[in-house]
Amino acid sequence: MQYHIGLDIGSVSINTVVMDEQCNIIENHYDYCHGKPFHQLKSVLSHILDNYALETIGYVAITGTGGVLAAELIGGYYVNEIVSQATSVAWLYPQVNTIIEMGGEDSKLIFMETEDGSSELEDFSMNSICAAGTGSFLDQQAKRIGVSIEK
Repeated sequence: MQYHIGLDIGSVSINTVVMDEQCNIIENHYDYCHGKPFHQLKSVLSHILDNYALETIGYVAITGTGGVLAAELIGGYYVNEIVSQATSVAWLYPQVNTIIEMGGEDSKLIFMETEDGSSELEDFSMNSICAAGTGSFLDQQAKRIGVSIEK
């Protein structure tokens, strides 16, 4: 059995997924970075290696603002965030035409073209890097009013 790892290294969190050979999700995690994404990455990787033998790990795909550097440091394949999101949505939800993604530093509007039951990236737009109107802002406001961002 081989396991495949997906890492999204953002400015606010590291999102991790471990899948089996049939792309079934075995585990997934959302971990806050607290301003130290590579410290948190080390913790995430330690957890993975504690639970999965190195020889059972197949592909490692990395995306996000820290993705290029992480791929250089630990190996694995860097995938552009927009390509990653569009590819994932096309595979999981081929009927979707629009993706809105709010990250910690930017937000993205991705347009998908759907034809004959399949979907692919048509166009995208994103704001300049600024936390106003993004996930960080929403997270701060949720904490301010005493509501978890997950709810």
